[in-house]
Amino acid sequence: PSPGPSPSPGPSPSPGPSPPSPSPPGPSPAPGPSYLCSSVDDKCVQCSAACGDRMSLDGAEFLEGVDLTARRLGGCECEVCQQGHAVKDGKCQLADSTAPLVFYAYYAKDDEEYAFSNQDAASALGVIEYIHREVAGTIACEPKGDRPAQPCKRHYCIDRIHRQKITMYNPKEVYATRKGQFGPWNSFDKAMCNPPEMCTKRWEQYGYNVGCMKNTYDPPFNITPLSGGNYYDFPGACPEKDYLSKDKACIAASPGGQCDNPDGSRNCTWSAEDAGYIMLDDLVGITKLQRLDNSSTYKDFHDWCTDVSDPSNINPDAISWKGDYPGGEWDKHTTPETPGKKSLPFWDKPGDYDADMARAQALQDLFKKQFPDSPRLPEPTCDY
Repeated sequence: PSPGPSPSPGPSPSPGPSPPSPSPPGPSPAPGPSYLCSSVDDKCVQCSAACGDRMSLDGAEFLEGVDLTARRLGGCECEVCQQGHAVKDGKCQLADSTAPLVFYAYYAKDDEEYAFSNQDAASALGVIEYIHREVAGTIACEPKGDRPAQPCKRHYCIDRIHRQKITMYNPKEVYATRKGQFGPWNSFDKAMCNPPEMCTKRWEQYGYNVGCMKNTYDPPFNITPLSGGNYYDFPGACPEKDYLSKDKACIAASPGGQCDNPDGSRNCTWSAEDAGYIMLDDLVGITKLQRLDNSSTYKDFHDWCTDVSDPSNINPDAISWKGDYPGGEWDKHTTPETPGKKSLPFWDKPGDYDADMARAQALQDLFKKQFPDSPRLPEPTCDY
């Protein structure tokens, strides 16, 4: 299942686990070749396979050194332009309707395998904010199904950030209403769009569009208009029911927007390609910390927590942390005005724009380090 509504005031985005019916475990496919091709067009984000497997990121030249004219004659052309542009007459020009858009979406999860559909996700900054607000500083994983509660684990047993490469092509009704590429956003919980009545009206007006929301004010995590990440939602089949209640009749009547090749029709608006995951403990630095006896570094959060605290205590306000960080991973009483106990430096300065952006950049850098062949994709603007 998934995180429920956030206790913080206002809308409650949750780019955490919200699985539909589970799928069999299996290895995550490696990201495909990078077709970044600003040499074809300075507004081009992705071009055809005929352009070659790899191109320079700065647009100066193709790595394989083949003449651009020859490539175009061979079928090299732009397929996806920067947001707000569309391919017309072989070039990226200002869009007058919706157009294909390619970007990464991130979400926090545990080790359970499930298909990506009917759920929320976020930009790099958005998922960092979610983890900072809902996950960091927790020390117990709630029971789920046959799994009992587990001390010295984070909220919902979250231990990783997963990434999907999204291709989005929303229906023309989205642009006609607001002159943007994204539609309205709703939260998903247990693979169900909420509230169902509002979601149904949304599908009727726009088709099964991908929506976005800009999280512009959520003290103390972002306190200026500059702060705040994007939150996205991805409606799949039968989005009006939770994953235990979806049936063939609902799936037939409400097919959702997920498809292999999004074409801007009302039932074919997005596809997702698994783009890997990173472990949260590597990102925040736990796996670089030395054990109290200096015998080794820690394997993960559970290993650290059991070494420096009382693992039977699940109250973060009462727990005592030994070692260099008496506040644990993050002291939830910390605000910009009231520093809490010393915690992991990664979470310092909540609400500080530069610190927030540095955390998001660290996430993107770690993905690039672990998946060096993945393309660099610009982050879209939430224009709804």
